Amino acid sequence: MIMSAAMAAVSIGFAAYAPKHLDVVPGQTVQWSQDSVRNHTVTAYDGSFDSGVLVPGAHYERSFDQLGTYGYYCRLHAGIVGEVQVRDVVMDRVTTPAAKGRPFPLTGHADTPTVTITGDDGSSTVATVREDGTFAASVTPTTTTTYTAADSPPVTLRVLDRSVGVHVTRHGDRWSIVAVVSPITPRGTVVLQEYLPEHFGWWSVQRRRLGRDSATTLHATLHQRRRIYARVVYTLPDGATVLAVSRKVRLGLRAPIVLP
Repeated sequence: MIMSAAMAAVSIGFAAYAPKHLDVVPGQTVQWSQDSVRNHTVTAYDGSFDSGVLVPGAHYERSFDQLGTYGYYCRLHAGIVGEVQVRDVVMDRVTTPAAKGRPFPLTGHADTPTVTITGDDGSSTVATVREDGTFAASVTPTTTTTYTAADSPPVTLRVLDRSVGVHVTRHGDRWSIVAVVSPITPRGTVVLQEYLPEHFGWWSVQRRRLGRDSATTLHATLHQRRRIYARVVYTLPDGATVLAVSRKVRLGLRAPIVLP
């Protein structure tokens, strides 16, 4: 059984539990939050647990130690039902597309020392489970791939070939860099990076969220330097996992130069 893990959450609404089905690993705690304006209960069909009447704003917590499916319902309102399924491995759902040929993190919880993650493209990787029951594995898909691990529900990772275009204008010693990601990615994350010789590589200096038109403006300033090499990278929301990179731009006292 895992030592500890992030709490799994269920919201109790006016007429439903959300999510209605929840996957957890042994020892993981589930918290029900009473977000409705009327009273509810969380009651097991087999009578093994019962929250009692939960008033608006109340919470109920329970951990599940044994594998299996635990169905429950609201004693006060017919038709409000849910279930918790306890599995050896649960991979986190992925909502952000990956980029072809670039590493992408898959995460989750497990009640085993290691987790073997297999893709339907024939790939396989092994992740070590931390003391808190979580794991992270890096996969590098070349096309949309479905991954499985033990009894966890499969996770499908969509792969999109994105590109980052940049347009640069100068205002004194300040440069405006308009970044556009294609295909359109509203609310995606882009990061402006500058090449810093003193640090022997690219360093992130500014982060922005893309607008509804999949574009945003970033800014670079020359300061005491006569030349800056810059680029824009499209990343996961963490600002660190790179999914696409623009061409390099040389910014100086003259017109900008876009490099290969």
